[in-house]
Amino acid sequence: MKISIHMPAYNAEETIVSALKSLLRQRNAGQLEIIVVDDGSTDRTGDVVRGMAASAREIKLITIDHGGISKARNAALRATAPDADVVGFLDADDLSPEGRYAHDVAMLQADPSLQVILSKVRFFDREDTAKLAPSAGSHAVDGRIVHLGATLLRRGLVDGVAFDETLMQSEDLDFMLRVLEPRPKYALSDQIGVFYRKNHGSITENRRQMRQELMKALFRARKRQARPGPVFLPDGLFSLDHMPELLTWVK
Repeated sequence: MKISIHMPAYNAEETIVSALKSLLRQRNAGQLEIIVVDDGSTDRTGDVVRGMAASAREIKLITIDHGGISKARNAALRATAPDADVVGFLDADDLSPEGRYAHDVAMLQADPSLQVILSKVRFFDREDTAKLAPSAGSHAVDGRIVHLGATLLRRGLVDGVAFDETLMQSEDLDFMLRVLEPRPKYALSDQIGVFYRKNHGSITENRRQMRQELMKALFRARKRQARPGPVFLPDGLFSLDHMPELLTWVK
């Protein structure tokens, strides 16, 4: 099975080496294609990726003028190999848990009708660079939310769906709502699909804009929905362990 993994990157030189290494250790899952889109970085992100790509043929670098995360994600979608079977995602400051893709691919191979796998997220703030995982002293909380890094999609679901480049945030939720509108068969995995780095310099720190963009994505989904009732989301998709702690730390 060929896995195309998309990574938008903007000024990510401090974290992208760990992110890419965490993907390269997934080679036992199948043939990997790692598409990094450098969104007009002003630091050494492009040079760092080129250096890693020189010894890892799985890594492909695309450089574009700075246009935001949705533009970068769409560039990766357009560059996806025609023979890719599934599409996954990882942001340049997050980590992919060891064995994650092998686990998900086995699920897809066992059930050809399965279209989407939605795994759990582990939030963390300190990295063990040797293990490419949260360190023993990291503040870590698990939850299940809409997060592209914890998602694996059959290629057919992605074809014809693009990220909304007018959204500065919640582009992932908007994308997933449209992917899920046909109600494909999905599975909620209890495995951790992504280690999500709590980065105080990240775009999600702009809370007012995040709430506005979130409501915009949900409103658009409701307008598109032909049947009455709430916007469709898989049962159990939002499940946060230790919710008071998570909300205090993450929001």
